[in-house]
Amino acid sequence: MQDQVLLQVEDLRVQFPTREGIVRAVEGVSFEIKTGTTLGIVGESGSGKSVMAYALLQAVARPGKIVGGRVLLNLAATMQNGQGEIVDLTALDPRGKKIRSIRGKEIAMIYQEPMTSLSMMHTVGFQIMEAILLHQNVNKQEARQLAIEMLGRVGIARPEQRVDSYPFELSGGMRQRAMIAMALVCTPRLLIADEPTTALDVTTQAQIMELIQELQQEIGMAVLLITHDLGVVAETCNEVVVMYLGEVMEKANVISLFKDPLHPYTRALLRSIPRLGHGKNWELEPIEGMVPDPYNRPSGCPFHPRCPDMMPGVCNVKPLTTTQMVDGRTVRCHLFNE
Repeated sequence: MQDQVLLQVEDLRVQFPTREGIVRAVEGVSFEIKTGTTLGIVGESGSGKSVMAYALLQAVARPGKIVGGRVLLNLAATMQNGQGEIVDLTALDPRGKKIRSIRGKEIAMIYQEPMTSLSMMHTVGFQIMEAILLHQNVNKQEARQLAIEMLGRVGIARPEQRVDSYPFELSGGMRQRAMIAMALVCTPRLLIADEPTTALDVTTQAQIMELIQELQQEIGMAVLLITHDLGVVAETCNEVVVMYLGEVMEKANVISLFKDPLHPYTRALLRSIPRLGHGKNWELEPIEGMVPDPYNRPSGCPFHPRCPDMMPGVCNVKPLTTTQMVDGRTVRCHLFNE
């Protein structure tokens, strides 16, 4: 069961037409997630990670729209009898019944900031119950009991009382746990965790990541983890996708990526991480420059203006192609082209 592909993304493209021009937020992204595994998506702010995640659920905000590619969800991947259909999510009506039956039930999402993602006008219990009543055949009393049980499972003390609390009455860590409860209450096949530990203290971060891993093992779901924290990636992920300016720069298993990173951008990300054992005079190596303006994408490789290995006349001119290595991982860099 764990070898089955649950979600396959093929050449996904998302654009935002604006007065200044067209923003190509996601440009030809491809990857797959297998049942029960964790895939990490890493990259700087502006790399298109969150937009890509919203596109998987047909939830890209206007005027953004999916202009190409496919997102194939294998509904048979976790069924004991192996029977089910493969659905192209990009072909569904964003407001249609089919995609609404998939959001929350088959694919759930933990958003970056629970204070803005949760309704301040409704209790956390009401919001969790809403998901239960939408996707499960239970009455309100049973839904309330399920909500209380899930709040308890995610580590909220006195869940029978907290179920009637409003989000502004909870701490940041408790709001994040409530959001995790809402995402997991319908036991989704895939959990998209978009920076699930943003703005939380280190202890709470560790507790939430341990909680996600425990629930993943318990219900056998796959996890798509979007994060800036490469330390979390090293501890939790099986595969890693490195994104830059909407494009995939490198895909590899987590051991290969940290042991032998191929792309100059991946190497630069790893060099910018603080390391234990260095003296106080040791300095980080930040990546020079900034992510380019999305209205004015560089020609050739999008990373070439910041790349220490840039080859004039090649990296700034020729479009990137994907090179597959003998160990199965892929990299998009002219250094590896024949």
